Parts: sequence; C-alpha cells; structure tokens
Amino acid sequence: MAEKVVEKKSGNQKSGGGKKVVLVVILAVVVLAAVIAVLKLKKPAKMKDFESQVTTIDGIEIPEGTRIVALGEAAHGNKEFQELKLEVFQQLVEKTNVRALILEGDLGGCAIANKYIQGGEGTAEEATLHLGYTLYKTDEMCKLVQWMHDYNETAAEDDKVRLYGMDIQYDEDTVLYLEQFYQAVDETKYNDYSEKLTSIMGEAAEDFQASNYEAAVNLMDEIKGDIAANKDAYTEVVGAAEVEFAEYAAENLKFFASYRAKENCSNKARDTYMKTNVDWFLEVEEREHNGAVMISCHNGHMTRNHSSVATFLGTFLAEEYGDKYFAIGTDAYYSVTSLPKTSARDRIDRKFCSDDPIAYQVKDLPEDKYYVDFSKVDASSDLGKKINENIRTGSVGETDSIMYKFVKATYTIKYKPTDMYDAMIVYYDVEPIRVWTDK
Repeated sequence: MAEKVVEKKSGNQKSGGGKKVVLVVILAVVVLAAVIAVLKLKKPAKMKDFESQVTTIDGIEIPEGTRIVALGEAAHGNKEFQELKLEVFQQLVEKTNVRALILEGDLGGCAIANKYIQGGEGTAEEATLHLGYTLYKTDEMCKLVQWMHDYNETAAEDDKVRLYGMDIQYDEDTVLYLEQFYQAVDETKYNDYSEKLTSIMGEAAEDFQASNYEAAVNLMDEIKGDIAANKDAYTEVVGAAEVEFAEYAAENLKFFASYRAKENCSNKARDTYMKTNVDWFLEVEEREHNGAVMISCHNGHMTRNHSSVATFLGTFLAEEYGDKYFAIGTDAYYSVTSLPKTSARDRIDRKFCSDDPIAYQVKDLPEDKYYVDFSKVDASSDLGKKINENIRTGSVGETDSIMYKFVKATYTIKYKPTDMYDAMIVYYDVEPIRVWTDK
C-alpha cells in the first residue's frame, strides 16, 4: 500500500516536471520572439555629419590614372541598381576617358548588342534581348542600350562608347556571333561552321556535353586558325576590330567548354575567366581608344576582399591593378527584390532589411541616393568610424531561399566597407525590377 502510494507520488512528480519543461520552452520561445521583435525595431543611430561628407551622383570623382572603375550592385533584382549603371556610366563618359562598359553578361550577346550601339540595324529592345540574362530584359537595361546608341550618333569617332560582356556561363549568343561573322565574310564557311557549331555545342548551354570538350576545343582552334590565315580578306569585309573580336569569341567558347566540362561550373573558374576577359577588353580600349573601362556586376564579384564565395574577380583585379582599380559598392537599407521562383522568368518579390547603418542615413534626406567617397570621409566622424567597422550590408544573389525569412546572414555580409570598396552608393529603399515576360 505504501509502496503504491510512493509510486503514485513519484508519477505526479514526473508529470509536474514535464509541465515545468513545457512552460520553460514556451517562455524561451516568447523571450526569443520578443528579442527578435526588439532587434527588428531597433534602428541604426543617425549620423549628424553624414550629409556634409557625401555627395549626389553628379559629384562622383575618380582618381586620375584609374584604369578600371567597378560598379557593384547589392542585388541583381532591383530597379534602382539597374538604372545606376547608366547614371554612373554617363558621369564617367562626361568626366573621364572611360568609353567602354563591361557587363556581367554574355560575351557574344553583348557583342551583338554592341553592333546596334555602333549604328547597326535593329532596335534597342532587340539588342537588350541579347545581353545574356533574363534579369536584363527590362526597361532599365533597354534605356541603357538606347542611350549608348543615341550618344554615338552624334559623338566624334574617337569619342564613341562600346559595350562588352565578360561572362562565360552561356554559349548560345557567342555561337550566334561567330555564325553572323562567317555569314558576312564567307557564305560557304558559314554553312560548314554553323553545322559544326550546332553539332558540338548544342542549341543551348545546357545541351553541351562534357564528352564534346575535346571536339569543342579543336573546332575553336580550327576557327581561330582560319581567321588568322584569312585576316586580310576578312578585314576588307567587316573591319579589323570585328576580325579581332571574332577570333577572341572562339577563344571564349573554349573558356565556356572548360568551365562546363572541366571545372564543374565553379565560382572561381567563372571569375578567373571574367578577369581574363576584362584584361583583354582593357588592352583593346587602351590600345585602340586610349580609354579606361567601367565594369558592372554584383557586389559579390567586384569587392576587393573575399567577402563571399563568389568574390574572386575584384580580388584578382585589385591585386593586379592596385590603386588603378576603383571599386564602388552599392546597398539599400530596405529592399523589395525580384528573385527567380520556378525559373528566371517566373519571379517573386522578397522583402529585405540589410541593417546597413550607412544606407539608413538616406531615410530623411532629399535625394534617393548618395555617393560616399571613403577618401573624403573624416576618420574620426560617425561615418568614418562606420566605414572602418565590420557592419552588415546587403548581398542578395539570383536565387530564392526560405532561409531569407529566418537568418539575416543568408542575405547580408559583415565586413569593413573600406576593405571591400573605395566608395559606396547607398539608398534607403529600392524597388524590384520587372522583366519582360513576353519576350
């Protein structure tokens, strides 16, 4: 009897202990939720000296002797960051010897778009469709292409602007560029090479088979050899610049084949090839036009330090060109960003808060964005301290993730801005792009 009573009492104690555990868990969840709510409500401190140390976009000044100006974007899917490409390029064309814009876009496709920019047939909309990515099929990118075309209509020959694409992820438009080249210089060879290119490279990048790697390399070497052997004849038809670029396009298809077949589409391989292309474009611009270049890509590619798994291009360029490489990052405190849902064309809008204390300062100022040149900031000021601290800044890729809702580190990075950039352009809030879904 006593034993049974003891057992019953012990059971009651166990039950009571379980209730306590449940209460503790509930309390912990409530506390955690409260902490998260407080953190979300907590805003960065205002910097009283911010406005006096920044300027608007038309106040951009690039150090003399700069050879490469890099403009980043905290996310691909924002309207303002796409508009900024044109705004900054216009400033550089007006104030510096920059006459070439290099996009994080398809090499062959941008070359086709450049034909229109140089006065060729077609429309800005048709040219925009060749830039390499669905996210570039927007009114903002079309406006960029149109401005470059219209600028060239009245510019002197040695003052014209050019468009390049440094990426090697896709091959369709580079194949098309070579086909168009041969269609112009030799109809018989066009038929032959067009058939070979389709057979070996496929209709789209996803069709390329690793087993065709050697055949692809051999075909590109054959094309390069043919162009070299017939340079004079081809130059009479399309000009020296077109011949030189066609030969380099064939070399880029070797990059593409290696990236797909040998390097497992790695970020480092991709950025290594983009660096090679930037070097080549810069050499052409300096040799033929005495000009510097502007590159435009995601922040994750162009930062001076290894700030993300995709950060190699900017590091490579900073190491080689030193202070001749000028890196301008971007950010927004709040953003609504367009991201791929089921495909690059089927997209969804996601809301983000970067917690960037520098971008937050734009909130109550008259302009929508400001340019922060780190070399002109007083190191002892509030702003000076922040650009030299590890702070959170936005970094959203071209992918969607459920983790964005729960873990800020999945869409932000935490480094000293001065380690990443030479300057920044910051917004308080930015809106999503709207891609052309019917083209």
